[in-house]
Amino acid sequence: MTILQSTKQTYKQTILDHLLTGATLTNMQAYAQYGMTCFLQRVSELRSEGIPIRDKSVKNNGKHYNVYWLDSDYIQHYKACEVTQ
Repeated sequence: MTILQSTKQTYKQTILDHLLTGATLTNMQAYAQYGMTCFLQRVSELRSEGIPIRDKSVKNNGKHYNVYWLDSDYIQHYKACEVTQ
């Protein structure tokens, strides 16, 4: 059980670190880049912890999916708080 919790934390941190670069992320990108099959669960957990992850639905080649990102204002605020700690 400890291993699963550790993995979840690692995935949450991986997602947060990715989004803090200003890049977007989709479920399929998370799977392809990080081998994550639980991306949406981790996004939900981050949101419940107060991280304001935004999303929008996109249609590409007849397929619908969501793109996730953090606003640049939040990224700047987060990084400023990180420096003072």
